[in-house]
Amino acid sequence: MRDRRPSLLPVWLLLAALAACAPAGARSTTNTAAPAALSGAADEGWSVPSLPPLQPVAPAEYARRRAALAAQMQDGVLVVWGAPEPEADYLTFAQSPPLRYLTGIAEPGAALVVAKTGADVRARLFVRPRSPAREVWEGARLGAEAAQARTGIAARDVGTLAVVVDSLLPSGGTLYTLWAGAPDAHGGSAGVLSREAQLAGGLARRAGARLAPLDAALLRLRALKSPAERDRIRRAAYITALAQRAALRAWQPGMNEFEVQGLVEYVFRRHGAERPSFATIIGSGPNSTTLHYQANNRFSQPDEVVVMDVGASYDGYAADVTRTVPVSGRFSPEQRAVYEIVLAAQKAAESQARPGASWAQLQRAAARTIAEGLARLGLIDSPTATYACAEAGGVCPQYRLFFMHGLGHGIGLDVHDPDAAIGFGAPFAVGSAFTIEPGIYVRADVLEHLPDTPENRALAQRLRPAVERYRTIGVRIEDDYFITEGGVERISAGAPREPDEVEALMRQATPLAAERRPEVVEWYRGVAPR
Repeated sequence: MRDRRPSLLPVWLLLAALAACAPAGARSTTNTAAPAALSGAADEGWSVPSLPPLQPVAPAEYARRRAALAAQMQDGVLVVWGAPEPEADYLTFAQSPPLRYLTGIAEPGAALVVAKTGADVRARLFVRPRSPAREVWEGARLGAEAAQARTGIAARDVGTLAVVVDSLLPSGGTLYTLWAGAPDAHGGSAGVLSREAQLAGGLARRAGARLAPLDAALLRLRALKSPAERDRIRRAAYITALAQRAALRAWQPGMNEFEVQGLVEYVFRRHGAERPSFATIIGSGPNSTTLHYQANNRFSQPDEVVVMDVGASYDGYAADVTRTVPVSGRFSPEQRAVYEIVLAAQKAAESQARPGASWAQLQRAAARTIAEGLARLGLIDSPTATYACAEAGGVCPQYRLFFMHGLGHGIGLDVHDPDAAIGFGAPFAVGSAFTIEPGIYVRADVLEHLPDTPENRALAQRLRPAVERYRTIGVRIEDDYFITEGGVERISAGAPREPDEVEALMRQATPLAAERRPEVVEWYRGVAPR
């Protein structure tokens, strides 16, 4: 048994202690809590709803997905590549969503081939061969035999893929591919052919075939989530709520953003999530007004808010939950004023979500609420006021100076996943999984970048006192939702969003106060900011 004395706790055990929850009490800012708090009781405010052990996605469901995609093909051959092996065996791996969606295979270097001739549709799976020499370094590989047993798809060595495609694809035939014109997740960028496009191009040239993308058809299939998919998203959201609660209890003035990033990601892995579903965002003070801030290396100050935009990936499926909290544990009047507008906007959009509703209805409700709130604070002239902007048409709503992003997005295998209502203009239906995430961001220099016109100069002069009052306050509130037969379910409700609830949770004691080593964290002040 390892030595459990507090002064000798190893890092992993210290991290484990951070998720433990002591009884409610005064919020400590000193290193005086008793070591016994390391075995403290659970968070009293919320319990994870009971769920049975996760069940595998049935091979029959994967088969239905492949059949539905094949129905969108004419005669031809579809090749779906999985993510390649990492460049080094000590780097992390994440499977490409298309291959995972169609097969459930989660190991590197795999590919799926679907050949269609009339009513005859046949799938073949290609995987790396068993290799004892490599498996010593990388872990066990499935191999063709085990892959076929697991998926029910005829499987072969991936080294034979090109030869098999040649035999299936007649000269002048159609080679279907996915993401052929899109940047990929493995180094592709705009104007550069993705890995998949290069591989598809090589196969097509070998066979004298023409390329045809099947991206839109697959995205439409993924736009409504099955019960098995929703189960995984739900578990990801519950784990993310646990991480948000741990983060709320941990914040102390002077803490660095990376401390809470480490805690959040520890809670994810501790509870079975394989990784964050996107780069964790912990933005304090001025960083709270940067939408996709990722450096997470600033020391927080007592009079600031911090935006925590985080999400767990559970069995491949993403959650995405954002909370904004006061570093001091108590909102200032200005912080609370902005926060309550954003919360009201989220609730206004939420009230419109139901089967048959459109995404535009939610957008209008949120935008109207934010515009009215900004006008009350004096940050814009009126809810319908405009200004001269550089965008097409030259006139933009003033509220977009402070709420400049979309209201939300689908969630699933990708954190920004397709959704029928959001991406394709269809009405909401059971199976929609999405976020609602309004925000207000009062950047200190917001008025300095307006196009230089007499009207804008006058506007800046009118708005400057309010901007000074609310400067560097950024607030975003984001939750995850399912459309149900009866309306909508907020599956991330375990993370508190009412301002009084946020403050109450932040007052609870946490083992971090006892075991945090501020003198070590302070070393980082000597590191040049990135």
